[in-house]
Amino acid sequence: MHKAKKKTISTYHKKNHTKMSNNASKYSAEDEQTSKVSARSKSVLLYSAAFLLAELMMLFILKANHFYPFGTKSMLIMDMRDQNVEFLASLRSMIHGDNSLFFSWARSMGGNYMGVFAFYISSPLSFLTLLFPVSKMPVAIEIITVLKIGLCSLTFVIYANYLRRKYNGQRYFALLIPAIGYAFMSYTMVYSLSIMWLDGVIFLPLVLLGAEKILDGKRGICFIICYALLCMSNYYTGYMVGIFTGLYFLIMWIRDYNARSSRQHVSGHSTISEVYSNKEHWKRLLHFVIAALLAVAMTAPILLPALKALMSGKLDSGFTGYEPQQSTNFVFQNLFTKLLPGKYDSITNSGLPSIYPGLLLLLLAVIYFLLRQIKLREKIGMAAMLILFAISFYYIPLDKVWHGFQYPNWFPYRYAFLCSFTLIYMALRSIMVITQLVHKKYVLSAAITLCLLGTIIDMTGNGRKMFDGLDKEFGYTEMAEYTKFIKETQTLVQKIQKQDKDLYRINQTYEFSKNDAMLLGYNGMTHYSSAFNVHVNKLTKTLGLAQSYFWNSGYGSTPLTDSLFGCKYVLSRRDLSAVYATIDSKDNTLNDMAASYQNNMALPFAYAVSDLRKADNIAQQSVFSNENSFVTGITGKHKNYFWNCNVTYSQEAANTWTYQITAASNNPMYLYMEGNSPYANVYVNGTYIGDYFSNETNCILYLGNFKQNETVTVQVVTTDDGNTYGPSYAEIVQLDMATVRETMQSLAGNALQVKSHSHGKITGSITLADDQQAVMTSIPYDKGWTILIDGKKVNYTTYADTFMQFKCSPGKHTVEFRYVSPGFKLGILIAVIGLFAAILYLCYPKILSRR
Repeated sequence: MHKAKKKTISTYHKKNHTKMSNNASKYSAEDEQTSKVSARSKSVLLYSAAFLLAELMMLFILKANHFYPFGTKSMLIMDMRDQNVEFLASLRSMIHGDNSLFFSWARSMGGNYMGVFAFYISSPLSFLTLLFPVSKMPVAIEIITVLKIGLCSLTFVIYANYLRRKYNGQRYFALLIPAIGYAFMSYTMVYSLSIMWLDGVIFLPLVLLGAEKILDGKRGICFIICYALLCMSNYYTGYMVGIFTGLYFLIMWIRDYNARSSRQHVSGHSTISEVYSNKEHWKRLLHFVIAALLAVAMTAPILLPALKALMSGKLDSGFTGYEPQQSTNFVFQNLFTKLLPGKYDSITNSGLPSIYPGLLLLLLAVIYFLLRQIKLREKIGMAAMLILFAISFYYIPLDKVWHGFQYPNWFPYRYAFLCSFTLIYMALRSIMVITQLVHKKYVLSAAITLCLLGTIIDMTGNGRKMFDGLDKEFGYTEMAEYTKFIKETQTLVQKIQKQDKDLYRINQTYEFSKNDAMLLGYNGMTHYSSAFNVHVNKLTKTLGLAQSYFWNSGYGSTPLTDSLFGCKYVLSRRDLSAVYATIDSKDNTLNDMAASYQNNMALPFAYAVSDLRKADNIAQQSVFSNENSFVTGITGKHKNYFWNCNVTYSQEAANTWTYQITAASNNPMYLYMEGNSPYANVYVNGTYIGDYFSNETNCILYLGNFKQNETVTVQVVTTDDGNTYGPSYAEIVQLDMATVRETMQSLAGNALQVKSHSHGKITGSITLADDQQAVMTSIPYDKGWTILIDGKKVNYTTYADTFMQFKCSPGKHTVEFRYVSPGFKLGILIAVIGLFAAILYLCYPKILSRR
C-alpha cells in the first residue's frame, strides 16, 4: 500500500515536472520569438530613421542654399549641366525614338550609346527621370540626389547593424551617428554635382556586408548580388570598390587567422560561437575570390561594351590625355587641412581630396587605436589602409591606379570616399565598444543623443559650405536659364521633327551644353563625354570645326560640311547665309532669339561613289584646304570650293587688329584665325558678329554675304590686359556655292533611299551607276555595325579614319545597317555562364547534403 502510494506520488511529480518543463520550453520559445520580433521592429525603425533623417538634412541644406523650390537655383553645375542632365534625358530616345541601348544618333554624328549609358546613367534610379518631362529634368535630378543621399545613410546603417550584432553592440540608435557622417561626408556633398559616382557610396556598405557574411562562413549570395548591381550601376566606382573590398576582406581574414580559431558570428538575431580549422579559413578566402569573379562575370554585358567604347576614345592609341610632369599631386602636409570642417578648395586638379567625415567621428577613429577590445591585427590593417590612401592621394602613379590607370580630367581623387569610409568604420567600431563599457542606461542614452545632435549640426554646416564652395567656383545654373533654353529650342526641334520624318542631322550655332541633341532628342553633331570617338574629334578639328579635349561640335560648319554630313537643319541665334532657307524666323517663332534654317543640299547618310576612296592631304594648317581635299577624296575630282580674298592686315593697338577685304564674289565669306589671345570680339563693318579664341569659337566664323568688289572691314578686339595680341595665322575666303551645289547634286543622284530607321537600324535601297563600285557614308566607323547588301553581309572600311565605306556592285540593291555594341554578345555569353556557375556554386552545399 505504501509502495503504491509512493509510486503514485512519484508519477505525479514526474508528470508535473514534465508539464513544467514543457511550459518552460514553450515560454522560452515564445520569449525568443518575441525577442526576434522586437529586434526586427527596432531594425526597421533604425533603418527608417537613418533614411528620413538624411532626407530632411539634405532638404534643409538645399533650402539654406536657395535651391529650387526654395529658391531660384538648380543643381545643374559643371558635368551635371553639361553631361548628366542630357544623358538622363536621352533615355527617352532610347525607348521611343531612333536610338537604342546600343546606338545613338545624338552623339558625334552617331555612335555607341552603351559607353555613355554604362559610365553615366546605368543606375536603376536614373529611370525615375522618365516620369518627368524634359522641361522638369532639373527637378528630377534634385529628387534623385536627395534620394541617393538618403540611401547612403540607409545602406551604411544596414551594414553597421550587422556588425553591431556580430560584435555584441548594445545600442541601435548609436548607429545613426556614423550613418549621418557617411551620408554627409565632404565627398558626397562635393560629388553631388555628378550623381553617377554616388552609386559607389550607396553600394559600398552592402558589398562589405556581403564580404562580412563570407567571413562568417556564408556562401556569398549577398556579395555577388550587391557587387554585380554596383558594377552595373557604375562600373567605374565598382572598380574602386572592388580594390577596396579586396583589401578590407584581406585585413579581416588575417585578423581572424589562427591554426584553430574560436569566434562568433551572426545567425539571425543572435550571436553564436563557432570553432573552425585553418582549412576552413582558407576556404572562406577562396569563396570570396569565387564570388567576386561570378559577380564580375554577370555584369559582362555592360562591362565589355563599356571597355570597347573607351577603346575608341580615352584608351585609343591616337588619344593623348593630360599627364602631369611632376610625380606628386600636392604638398603632403596640406592633406591634413581637409580633415577640418568646411574646407572646400576646388574640384579641379588643383584641389585636395574631399575626405572630411565629421569631427566626432574623427575623434572616435583616433580612440579606435586605444581600445583593447579591438584586435591588434585589425588596427594594423586599418592603419595601413589609411597610409595607403595618403600615399595614393600624394603620389601620382598610385593615384592613377585607383582611376583605372588614367589621370583624371578634373574631379580628382574620385576614390576619396573609401578613405572617409575607413575612418567612419573605425569610429563605428569604437562606438560599439564604448556602448558595451558604459552600463548606466540614461547616461548612455543622453550621450548618444547629444553626439547625434552634434553630428547633425556639424555635417549640415559642412554640407552647406561644400555647396557654397562649388557655387562660388563654377556657379549653379538658374532654373530660369534652363527653362528659357528649353522653351526656345524645344519648340523649333519639335516642329522640324513633326514635319520631317526622314533621317537627317540638326546642327546648331549656340548651346546650353555640348549634349543638347541628347537633351532634346534629335540627331546632332556635338557631343561631350568620356566615351568620345577620337577619330570624329580629330577630323572635325581638321576641317575647321570647334573641338577641344573630349568634345567635338558642329560649330564652325559651312554649307559644304553641313551638306556632306547630312545636316538638313540648323538652329541659330545669328543670321545665317542666304544659302539656308529660313523655316522659323525670329519674328515668327514663339521666342525672340533662335531660328531654324533648312539646308536643301544636305546629302543622305549614304551615297554611291566610284570606288573605295582615300582622304589625302587633310592635315594642312589651312582648314579650308583640308575641306577641299576631303571632298576631292570622296569625288575623285579636284575642285576649288574656297577662294582666297584680297586682304590687308593692320595692328591698330596692342589688343586690336583689322582686316581690310575686297570681296571677290557674292558668295558667303568666312574667317579662320590662330593666335595667342584668350578671347576676342569680332566686328564686321562696325557690327558685332561673334567672339573668337574660346574653345567653342576656335573655328571657322561666317562673316556675311557681300557684293563683288565690296570693301569689308573686319576688326578683332581682344582682352585689354596690357599684353600684345595678334594672329599667328589667318585665312579669309569665300565659298564657291555654284561648285558646292554641283557636287552635292552629283552625289545625291545615287544616294540611299531610306525606307525605315529606328533603334540603330536603317533599311533602304540604293542604285549604283555602271562606273560606281562603292558606297560612302557619313556614319562614323564602328565595329558594331553589320551591313547587309541584298541580305548578304559585307565588309566595310574607313574613309579619313572616320566614316564607313564599303564595296557594292552597279545596279539596284537593298541595304540594311544594324548596330549592336561591340562586346555585348560575348558579354551575354559570359553572363549566362556566370549565372549558371553562380547557381551551381550557391546550391552545391544543399545538393551535397542531400546525398
